Amino acid sequence: MRVRIKSLALVITLLLSLAAPAFAAMSESDAKYAQNASVLTQEFSNAIGTWGDTYQAAPDKFGSAEYKAWMKKAQIADNLVKTSLVNFSKIKVSSGFKKSDATLRKFIKAYTSAINLYAPAIKKNDKKLANKANDAILNATTLFSTWSNDFAKDTTNLMK
Repeated sequence: MRVRIKSLALVITLLLSLAAPAFAAMSESDAKYAQNASVLTQEFSNAIGTWGDTYQAAPDKFGSAEYKAWMKKAQIADNLVKTSLVNFSKIKVSSGFKKSDATLRKFIKAYTSAINLYAPAIKKNDKKLANKANDAILNATTLFSTWSNDFAKDTTNLMK
């Protein structure tokens, strides 16, 4: 999952860097939206990468001292992702990105819900809730991918 998210973020960053010379033809608000999206995508990619690494390193012995120490790291990783999502939610939509922005809002909501499900499931060692949380993470990741595709289409349309 982590590799897939980083790959998607890299694709979006690449698209944005290739589109950079065309920003002059965009409105100022469209260019600002695209630049903010690039920065926030990188921020999210870093946060979700750290989050994935942290959760993959969860100790096996539930309730042990090592597990309790890990839970503090997990909380920090959760907060990094949540902060990144809050920052994404603050991006001001521009007229050129209205279609992809709608998907962005769905992605933000889905990832926030998924993180809110995942952390307690793992921390409580609840397998049923963990399966539900995994499904939510996969759905949110799919929405992130959909948003990146929609964003690329909006960018292409603005460069025509």
